Amino acid sequence: MKKQHSVIGIVAVSTLALAGCANAPAEGSGGEDERYAVTMAMAAEDEFTAEWWGWLAAEEMGYYDDLNVDVDFVGAGGSGAAMEQLIAGNADAGNPSAPAFGEAALVGLDVVNMFTYSSGAIFGIFVPESEGITDIAGLKGANIGISEAGGGEVAFLEAALRAEGIDPITEVQLIPIGDGGPETLAALDTGSVDAYSTAYNDIFALQTAGVDLLDLTPAIYNDFPARGIITTSKVLEEKPEAMQRFARGTAMGIHFCLANNDACIDMLKDAIPAAFEENADGISQGQLRFDLSLEQVPPADPERYGAHDVEGTQEFLDTIRSTSDEYMEVEASTVLNDEFLDYANDFDRAAVEKDAADYVLKND
Repeated sequence: MKKQHSVIGIVAVSTLALAGCANAPAEGSGGEDERYAVTMAMAAEDEFTAEWWGWLAAEEMGYYDDLNVDVDFVGAGGSGAAMEQLIAGNADAGNPSAPAFGEAALVGLDVVNMFTYSSGAIFGIFVPESEGITDIAGLKGANIGISEAGGGEVAFLEAALRAEGIDPITEVQLIPIGDGGPETLAALDTGSVDAYSTAYNDIFALQTAGVDLLDLTPAIYNDFPARGIITTSKVLEEKPEAMQRFARGTAMGIHFCLANNDACIDMLKDAIPAAFEENADGISQGQLRFDLSLEQVPPADPERYGAHDVEGTQEFLDTIRSTSDEYMEVEASTVLNDEFLDYANDFDRAAVEKDAADYVLKND
């Protein structure tokens, strides 16, 4: 996984945001035929991953185009970079991971989640089955691998350790071992680390390589937000029509994929073919990530795509805040915006379901 950019760096960039956007033009009259544009900073090198199929399907099926909004998806390189682009005014929105969003909110930056795309653990805590460790409490005194110093998983790991009375500074050692590649495999194989905390996507790379790991991730993390359409109050004020249409198109894309999983896997194989390359057992990282997303993307209320879990978001913010005295107290309601959700969900579900049923697969 990519290293989270420091909140200090994001704060510095925020000054540029105010200067860069001060003279930005407001939207037009908002007529049905008016064309709008949205730039979306995606938190990866590529524009899409195997869990971001809602956005991909909306693009591929022409839902954004039908709503007269042109969406420019730009691979930002990681969550921290996506957040920086948003704060700097170079993007209207982004999909940084929850920690990047939470850290920005907790230092007082103008960030808003207008549409929760997925909920659940992005990062986890894992141990090789051969270690015999069965819970977080068993990690006291352990060497714990992380992707890299400052990785997004560190805040979650430290909070989980503290909840079990383990001091993450003095009672464990955190060792950077990479993001699921050869360095990680070597560290696990030689026993130089007893556990590994990282993003689930890194774990999928290990699973396809045949490594068996036990997931110790606390259940409470499943109630946390994972990703959303993150923007600023300034953008929502200046581009309300564009953003609400973007939200509706995204909801339509999610509905399409839930109606036909195979169609969206087909689209993903075109967009990111390397992710779906299978190992000798017929398993691919793309399929594993897609399967997990089917647990995390569907909302609690199927009629309410994008809905926020205020309580879960508050628990998440409080968890991140517990890891640093530099963070301020933030009420979840102040960084969650639900004003666009009625519009987002007001689409013809039967028509989208027909699109899904009629889709012709292009890949085997």
